[in-house]
Amino acid sequence: MKKLLLASLITSASFAATADVVTFNDSSFNGTPGSEIVFDFIDFDADLAAVTQTDTDLSGDITGTEDFSELGSTDIVNFKLGGALLGVDAAYEVFYNYSFSGTVTNNGTGTLDITFNAGTSGLYVDTTVVGNGMFDGGTQIASFGLNSGACSININPGVLQNTGFCGLDLSLNFAAGYFFNTNGDDLSTTPGAKTAALIVTVQDIIGLNPTYPAKGDTQNFQISHDGNMTLSVPEPASVAILGLGLLGFAGARRRKA
Repeated sequence: MKKLLLASLITSASFAATADVVTFNDSSFNGTPGSEIVFDFIDFDADLAAVTQTDTDLSGDITGTEDFSELGSTDIVNFKLGGALLGVDAAYEVFYNYSFSGTVTNNGTGTLDITFNAGTSGLYVDTTVVGNGMFDGGTQIASFGLNSGACSININPGVLQNTGFCGLDLSLNFAAGYFFNTNGDDLSTTPGAKTAALIVTVQDIIGLNPTYPAKGDTQNFQISHDGNMTLSVPEPASVAILGLGLLGFAGARRRKA
């Protein structure tokens, strides 16, 4: 049942998110005025997450259910619009910084099932040192809250690379003055729920030990992964009003008939 729920979560995060077009005002960060980026999702560079795992079941190994947390920072390689690569202005770097925690269960078949139950993350623009691929500090332009999230990671020793997938459903809040809908409305003030679906491909686990130095101990290792994020924001008001008008027109036609 757990694996079915996990598969359902990852599938829904991958395919159920509806992306509406968003405008990022990149001229706020020394970009050229008029060169604002219009996109519907963003593509991340591969990164390494620092992971801490605690032997909370006191078994001394990773056979049971344990506490799991990870944090990291990854830069955005591309904004995308319908799959087309749009790039990032050379005047700045955009980073996604994250910290998530939950539990991990070794299901006994070479797979770790991770469920996240807490976490925060955000988008930042870094103009301190541009082009080094490292977050040197910057301005936060969006924040995310965790609604739900899960991973399934293969740790079968017969496989050369540990692989897996993660799907996270996030609530989304934009900072004022950076993101707009197609009507030019600032998305930090527009009503309606704003969400994001983060899809991650797990490429490898580095340094995970099957046993702990002692029962109840912790161990630190790294997970390498790649991913992208799809944004879902409310439709512009004019589109909603147009839709209501069309409904009224359809009703009038039925009454006339």
